[in-house]
Amino acid sequence: MKETLSETAYKALKEKILTLSSGTYISARRFAEDIGMSYTPVREAFLRLQREGALRQVPNVGYFVETMDFPDLIQIYQVRECIEPFVLDRVFSRITSDDIDNMKHIIKMQRDALSFGDILNYTKLDIDFHEIVFKIYDNKYLLEFYRKIREQRVFCSNKIAFSFNIEAILEHERFVKAVETANKKEALDLLSAHIKNCKQRTRDGYIDIN
Repeated sequence: MKETLSETAYKALKEKILTLSSGTYISARRFAEDIGMSYTPVREAFLRLQREGALRQVPNVGYFVETMDFPDLIQIYQVRECIEPFVLDRVFSRITSDDIDNMKHIIKMQRDALSFGDILNYTKLDIDFHEIVFKIYDNKYLLEFYRKIREQRVFCSNKIAFSFNIEAILEHERFVKAVETANKKEALDLLSAHIKNCKQRTRDGYIDIN
């Protein structure tokens, strides 16, 4: 399926935001010129990222980058500690071999992204990995909520020490092995430990660039 202009503009704008500090002004019309695209799909991308919390619009002025600070990041992990084990506990028996293959494929792509230093794609793949159990749970409101809080984390990716991400991949691999061997308790323990470890790595690797 061919990517829409709006989606292309959205991805380009998201990458741009990752290079900017909180409070930086960004012109929609200038950005449209920079990427050689008409204003309409670019405007849609700006509105979408505003809804996701990455941009703040000031009437009669324009858009400003609105990245999250350290306390916000920690609160996201606290939410994840509550809801991810809850969902996994309820869908564990419904995880299929196709789901497991999908997890393994995502891990491989994460390794590739890490080797190329593609932090945006790496973070997106991390969201895809954890979303698998939410899709099995089949609660659209919970899935939308989870996506929203994880998307907000993307815009802080350039503040986290990149070297820690290989540890997260290894934790993903151990989790998949537990799921594959139908060891529910171990999988739940590994998931909880993984989220706590990610929170600690965020504490250790956070760099305030604002």
